[in-house]
Amino acid sequence: MNIWGNIRKGLQKLPGIRRPAKDSLYDQFMQDYGWSFQKPNKPDGDLHVYYNALNNVYVSQCIQVYCDESLNAGFSITNQDTEVTDESKINYLTQLFNDPQGKYNELTFAMLNSQIWTSWLATGDCFIEVNHDEVFDNIPIGFRHIPTELVCYFEDTDQWGLRNTGYRYEKDELIHIYQPGVEVRNSRWGKSIIDKIGLSIALEFLGMKHNKEIFEDNGIDPRGILSFNPEVGRAKVVQEIERIKNNKNKKGLLAVIGANYQRTNNTNRDMDFLNLMTYSRDRIITAFGVQPSKIGVRETASLGSGTGESQDKDFKKTLSGKCKIIEGQFNKVLGRNGFNEVFQYNEIDIEDKQKRAEIEDKQLRNGTMFINEVRSGYGLEPVDWGNVPMNYSQFALASNPENLKEVEAITPSTEVKALKKALLMERLNKEY
Repeated sequence: MNIWGNIRKGLQKLPGIRRPAKDSLYDQFMQDYGWSFQKPNKPDGDLHVYYNALNNVYVSQCIQVYCDESLNAGFSITNQDTEVTDESKINYLTQLFNDPQGKYNELTFAMLNSQIWTSWLATGDCFIEVNHDEVFDNIPIGFRHIPTELVCYFEDTDQWGLRNTGYRYEKDELIHIYQPGVEVRNSRWGKSIIDKIGLSIALEFLGMKHNKEIFEDNGIDPRGILSFNPEVGRAKVVQEIERIKNNKNKKGLLAVIGANYQRTNNTNRDMDFLNLMTYSRDRIITAFGVQPSKIGVRETASLGSGTGESQDKDFKKTLSGKCKIIEGQFNKVLGRNGFNEVFQYNEIDIEDKQKRAEIEDKQLRNGTMFINEVRSGYGLEPVDWGNVPMNYSQFALASNPENLKEVEAITPSTEVKALKKALLMERLNKEY
């Protein structure tokens, strides 16, 4: 490249606002033919199935784990673009998320957070209405969850709105949280996890229904055979069967004349019931990516095996990825309204505090770590005597070129032991 090429390259400007849609062939194609691939809303029948799936204990508990873990982690408002923090904006946005509909409304962040995760993980879509204050530069002043069954997409105006009405949302008035599919058909809507585990939920329901009918049976044990002698007349047989049906004592005495009763073994259907229930449960838990121990399942050999710390690390990665999807949609709206601050969930704490303290103690004893390094990990101020490693075996400072002669002259003393004890007690008080 010649000198003029280098100059032109150096003078090249970067776009301040990117609008790739206007130069996209795909967008042009969808504008002309997108109507043939999309449907305006999710069918009510599908949504009814999704909501009924919440009655399944494993489905509801898996979703509840995401609600609880994200809520326990909490959230923060930060500005990652500038070194100067605008406390007024951070405080305003913090209050906005803590009280999504203001101080005088019962809606809290905990309630909104539960609606977000439940709607998204159950139906595949979550819609949040953003309220603006036109007096103060159209700034966001509230968030409200909109049930999925009320939302529809209108092709004529290219807008989301409330179905069967004339209400329409602008781009910055509605937050849509979802994970789109890879196929073009219905890519505007999110995919529900329930679609993947619908058969597993149905199998569990049918298995429980079968056993419920057994326990509620008012006749004899269905795993028995009642045989009558050929000499017994048909009228007598019918009479005896009616008597047994009308007998409400499920475990009472069975007395018959001219008949033999034989009990059979368990059928394959009965033997497979427990395996069927376990199989259904495993598929539901796997689909949601929740560790069994978090929903109260305790097993030692197969499902749920492994240390608690390893399971927590796996779930932390899953939760963090899903949190990014929610954060990104909220931050899109904040950015469009002039905020450099971003909303983000805090990182969940899965650290073993006792194990960390033991490791730090060993590092201090063998001289591989400084006192101030340990203190900085807990947000504590450094101390004057904490910038050199300690040699606990000699109760003195570790040797180095600067203090070699002084260290060789130090011997174990009561003062050094007292210093050790004071340091340890201070650390324990601060940390625990």
